[in-house]
Amino acid sequence: MTSTAHLSTARLAAAGVGLACLTAGALALTAPAAHAGTLPVTHPGEPTIAMTITNHTDKTEHLLNDGTSPNGIWVNAPRQTLAPGATEIVTAVAPHGTTLDMHVAYRVGLAGPTATYEVSNNQHNTNIANTGMTGPFAKNYWINHTFSSHYPNTNIGFDLW
Repeated sequence: MTSTAHLSTARLAAAGVGLACLTAGALALTAPAAHAGTLPVTHPGEPTIAMTITNHTDKTEHLLNDGTSPNGIWVNAPRQTLAPGATEIVTAVAPHGTTLDMHVAYRVGLAGPTATYEVSNNQHNTNIANTGMTGPFAKNYWINHTFSSHYPNTNIGFDLW
């Protein structure tokens, strides 16, 4: 084998390894988030919520309370802080229930506005209830949401910008 052919073979092999690493990295970035349909349920059909919250700001979000799920129980409760660029998945179930509400509120930065993430999940309507920004400098931020499924197993993504 000539040195040119050997060099080409080595380059092809390196390119193949690089492509495999790139593909694996891309798959890791697009890995599915928690899914409400996979949460523990007592009876089939009872409501669940998987809420994915991503902080796209340059400020840490600070939990204002322990979050509430008045007619359900936490499977994964909200974190005390959510760093800039971080994502968390908050999940709850309603054992023996027919409705499920979830409310999580963070202060953006040390003295900023409140970011409220709220979902009401019932057989008649699944909605984002009172989700939004309130308080000082609230107009500088916004929350986008995307439902990927609805009642009984609701999956929603919230993005704070």
